[in-house]
Parts: sequence; structure tokens; C-alpha cells
Amino acid sequence: MSLIELKKISKSFGKVKANDNISLTIENNSVHCLIGENGAGKTTLMKILFGVYKPDSGEIFINGKKVIFKSSLDAIKLKIGMLHQHFMLIDNFTVLENVILGAETSRGYKLDFKNAERRINEIIRNYNLQLNPHDYVDELSIGAKQKVELLKLLYRDSEILIFDEPTAVLTPVELKDFFNILNNFKRDGKTIILITHKLNEVKDISDKVSVLRKGKLVYETDKDNLDISELGKQIIGEVNDIDTIEKIEFSISKKEELLIAENINLIENSIKKLNNLNFSLKRFNIFGLCGVEGNGQNELVEVLMGIKKKYTGKISPENLNISLVPDDRIKKGMIAEMSVAENYFLRKRDTKVAFRKKLKEFEEDIVNQFLVRIPYRFCPMKYLSGGNQQKAIVGREILLNNDILIFSHPTRGVDIRAREKIHFEILMQRMRAKAILLISSDMDELITLSDELAVMYKGMFLKVFSEKDLRSELELNRTAFLERIGELMIGIVK
Repeated sequence: MSLIELKKISKSFGKVKANDNISLTIENNSVHCLIGENGAGKTTLMKILFGVYKPDSGEIFINGKKVIFKSSLDAIKLKIGMLHQHFMLIDNFTVLENVILGAETSRGYKLDFKNAERRINEIIRNYNLQLNPHDYVDELSIGAKQKVELLKLLYRDSEILIFDEPTAVLTPVELKDFFNILNNFKRDGKTIILITHKLNEVKDISDKVSVLRKGKLVYETDKDNLDISELGKQIIGEVNDIDTIEKIEFSISKKEELLIAENINLIENSIKKLNNLNFSLKRFNIFGLCGVEGNGQNELVEVLMGIKKKYTGKISPENLNISLVPDDRIKKGMIAEMSVAENYFLRKRDTKVAFRKKLKEFEEDIVNQFLVRIPYRFCPMKYLSGGNQQKAIVGREILLNNDILIFSHPTRGVDIRAREKIHFEILMQRMRAKAILLISSDMDELITLSDELAVMYKGMFLKVFSEKDLRSELELNRTAFLERIGELMIGIVK
């Protein structure tokens, strides 16, 4: 039975047509995946369904009845909820305070915290969300923050759940947990719309898949006829113009160490964030690092970048110039109101004056070398799609030409084409004798690119696989190795 019908939906932003005459049907009590490149129009279409944007033309029907949303409040009244790609939480509020914000109930002149907490605890138990209503959001891992966003939707009795790139921030362990939650939602009769770039997830969870390309609906299939290779072709729509590169194994007996970290410890608020870490970053080498979010990865990056200084141990040599692609492009990677060129200028040490001619050169360097699509010259980065923002940040950090590069979740929330391009650039830097630290929650990414792999748990390296050990494990049994890594990430040592 059709629950949602979008008929001939079009939406433009200036000269850019984000949605072009899209007609889409969502069945009741199903998981409908919406896929496509960054900028294909997926999020815009779902924001129209959630009442954030008004369509330029077209109609929306819910249960056969035409609806017109003046705002997202109208959509919420019809039990539609949306989990946005970037969390909308207040860090210094508790879980409970974040959940009830905007949906408060009162007893007399006071907020009814007691009944709100009782209901929140019921939802947590029912869906095994493993949250404490009294924890502060800024103390939670990325995976736990996402569960808070889920809790907000459930607290408002949402029956139609829209998820925008929900798995981009999750580790393999958290991903399995999230899929269990989705299956429980479906068990309870809810309808789920999932925006994703990860085709293996589509295969695992979807009942139906729709592909958007350049604002148009170009392909649909159900789970019985789903072909992953065909989906990839439909997403790109043309021969991929990115040259692929195989990982070249260098016959170098000893790779030069550019950075050596010895006995690194960090204590904050009486909690040991980093615990006796010893490692080195070497030329022609990618040192991979995985772990559940919140186990010290961010603290390690901040120590290496000189942001956190109250650590013990030794990092040599000191005062190195290091390029960093941060884990959160919006909060840490750019000034959204500035252009690609201006963001690049702010990172360059050898350029003091931002002449317009020089800025034009900066922009052309990044746009041409890293295939960044911009709507117009000197366009603020906030108007670029997520994948193009990420490619611009990767390009900027590479063009700084530092010998050491840190890539923290470099392909989080990007499409197939952007992912391939970023992987290509990381491998090219390895070939150019750079030393690379690669942090990711994407295990396929890590084991494909890494020469060495460390598993981080509670601030320590629980296990470090050498280049030889890593290759041996993968050749022996890739699936078993991934399961072992997953166990190490939650502290299980066998």
C-alpha cells in the first residue's frame, strides 16, 4: 500500500535545479533507500517531504490525501520525523533536555520532567538504545549522539522516519546495532526512508531503491531485483573519469621515520584519554587507526596538531608542519561563508596578501586538480554539496605540500565518485613519499589503504598489525579478520 506519493516535484535554488519533476512512491511499513551522488537532490527532496523547503511545483500525498506543509511543524503533526546528516543537538544539555526541547509538557508552572523521563526510559528499553537520560551530550560518542537524535523522533511518535546519511559516522559494531534498530522500527509498523552512499547497506536493509542523478529520478528497483553493479552505474551515469590506481608495494627495506611518538599519555577531567601510545609515521607508509568513536582518536589528533599540550611523553621532532583533514568538515574543516580559495589562503603560511588574482589561482588549483564542482567563482563553501566540500578540504591540505598528512574519516558522507577520488589522492601522497595517518570507521577503507593498522580502545593501542601481519590476515580470511577487528574495537581480546 502506498503511504507517500510525491508527484512531479521540482525545486530550484537560483540557476541550480535540485529536483527536476520527480515522482516517487513510498510503500507503507518498508525501508526505501534513496541513493545518488552528492548534489543529486536526495536531501532537498526529503527536506520538501519534511516541510523544510516548499517545492516550486508538484504535490505531496500522505495516505492518499494531498498535504501542503508550511513548515516542518506541519510534517511533525503528521508523524514525519527526520534525522539530519549533521546532528541538531545542544552539547551542554542532557539527553533528556535535548529530547524534550520543543515538545515540552508542564505541570502547572513547571516542566514535567518526571513523566518525560519515564517515557524516554520506556523508549530506550524498547529499542535497546543504551542511553542515560542524564548524560550530557558533549560527553557522548558519535554513535550515541545519533541515538539521541533517534530518541527525539520516537519521543514525538514519528511513524515516517527519514534518515539522511545515518551510517556515515558509525563503526562496524555500531552499524550492526543501527540495523537492528531499523528492523525493530519496521517490526513496529514504521516506514523508513534511508539516504545513503553505501551500496552494501542498500543490499542488506532495503525493500526498494530509488536512484537520483542531477536532480532527476533515473532508476528504481526492489530488493528481489537488486544488482549492486547496476546501481553503481546508475548513480554515476557515465564512464567514471577518475583513473584508478592500485596500491603499489614499495620494496624499501626501511622507511624513513618522520614523526616518532613515545609513551604518549593524556589525562583530562581525571580520565585517561591516551594511554602510553608508541608509534611512528614513516615515508611511503599509511598508518591506519580504527576504534569506536570516543576512544581517544580525536585527542591523539589534537596532540599531534599541537592543540592539546598537557600530555606526557615525547613527540619528535617538535613543531612539525602537518596537514589535517578533520573528522567534521562543517565544524573543523572550513569557514562556510568563505570560498574554496579563501579557505585555502587561510592555511597557507607563505602567502600574506589575498590578491584577487592569487585567490583565483588558488581556486583553480583545487577545482581542477581535485574535481571540485562549484556553482560560480568564489562561491561560499556552504553552497557546495558535502562531497565537493570534502574534496576541496582534501585538496587544500594536500596542496600545502607537508610531509605528514592526517586524514580523519576522509570519505565520511561522500558518494562513490568522491570516495574513489579521495582514495586515489591518499595513495598518490603515499607514492610521493609522504607519511600518512588514516583514521576511519570504514573498515573496507582502512584495510584497502593501510600498510599498518592499530586498533584503539580506551586510549590505548589494543593491537597493532604490522604490514606483514595485515597482509597475511587478509589473505588468510578477510571476513574472519574483520570480525576480529570488530571484537578488538569493543575491548574483546582472544
